[in-house]
Amino acid sequence: MRHANTNDLPVADDNVTYENIFEDHAKALWAEAYRLLKDSQDAKDIVQELIIEIWEKRSLSNVQTNVRSYLFQSLRYKCYRYIKNRDSEDCRKDAWSFFQDISTKAESRIEKEELKRSISAAIDALPMQSSNIFTQVFVEGKKRKEVALDLGLSINTVNVHIYTACKKLQEKLKKVL
Repeated sequence: MRHANTNDLPVADDNVTYENIFEDHAKALWAEAYRLLKDSQDAKDIVQELIIEIWEKRSLSNVQTNVRSYLFQSLRYKCYRYIKNRDSEDCRKDAWSFFQDISTKAESRIEKEELKRSISAAIDALPMQSSNIFTQVFVEGKKRKEVALDLGLSINTVNVHIYTACKKLQEKLKKVL
């Protein structure tokens, strides 16, 4: 079994050895991580995580090739796992968002249709004259003066019909809303 080629590293203190590894390879590791991830902060985070993991596990004693190769291979695996997890998380978020949008649109469309039916039924339940005036003013968009002339009524009578129709509709639709 071959061990890591650490001949170029000081052997005096384990912490010094890991500090030297970090100092010697951090910039090159960051450059490789940046090349793979295309994000500076993510690259820095991955390199830091790698150095910390190596220091915590003291895993260099089990390395069967040189340290630089081991570090770069470990970094690549870490980056690939990160990309895979990030992409699958993005995919899950996109799918959830898509289904939420569809669900919300369908619910709002159904709610609008139910509301239209309820309003229409409430208008139809009004007395005939009030229903007719309310429909002409609010649905067809006619002016109150125009409705009064068409029906041969005074503007005040049209206003009273609209007021009473609005009150009755409000009471009936309060249950729906």
